[in-house]
Amino acid sequence: MRALLSVSDAHVSYGKVEAVRSVSLEVAENEIVTIVGANGAGKTTLLSAVMGILPLKGRVTFGGENLARLEIEDRVALGLGLVAEHRELFVTMSVQDNLELGAFRIAKAKAKISLERVYALFPRLKERRKQLAGTLSGGEQQMLAMGRALMGAPKLLMLDEPSLGLAPIIVADIFRIVGELRASGVSVLLVEQNAQAALRIADRAYVMELGEFVLSGPAKDVAANEAVAASYLGFHHEGASAI
Repeated sequence: MRALLSVSDAHVSYGKVEAVRSVSLEVAENEIVTIVGANGAGKTTLLSAVMGILPLKGRVTFGGENLARLEIEDRVALGLGLVAEHRELFVTMSVQDNLELGAFRIAKAKAKISLERVYALFPRLKERRKQLAGTLSGGEQQMLAMGRALMGAPKLLMLDEPSLGLAPIIVADIFRIVGELRASGVSVLLVEQNAQAALRIADRAYVMELGEFVLSGPAKDVAANEAVAASYLGFHHEGASAI
């Protein structure tokens, strides 16, 4: 499969502290790739750097184009999207207004199609389209953040902890929708502490510890790894086959 996103030898620092070291990864077209690891491992930092929010030393290409000198807006225009951990919604604006802001770079006709697609993926948002974003539940706000990112018709959607703080039934809904995104042609790079759910849905996985990838491969193989099972899945290797 052709790499849609390619990161080679990435280093990201906060001042003198190197938060990400010598990281390389790829995401192919129509693929879900997950990065699992503990809090503070560098997962969010890596996504932010790929998006252009933080400076990155190394090489990042998207669709074959070097992103080194591109601003965030240019990366979005190429088809790269990010749903941040804190969602960053406009809480005093309606659901529909938040969604329409996600499509400000595309033609009105395409924006209308995108809106219909988002409402099909998230029927609850359609029901609440006139409601203020700040009055939504946590799960609904996560859906709105994902929907807004999808309004720009991304080729790759990066999701940072989409299940954080959500009830299990909502988490299941979110992960089902992630699977539907892949089926519709949107690749996904998923950072997630809920390693069990992430590894079930992903094609490939990377395990990150202290700013470095310590393991990578097909998600089912990573889930079966004894150290991963003990550290992130809550059981020892003999139970790994249950993933």
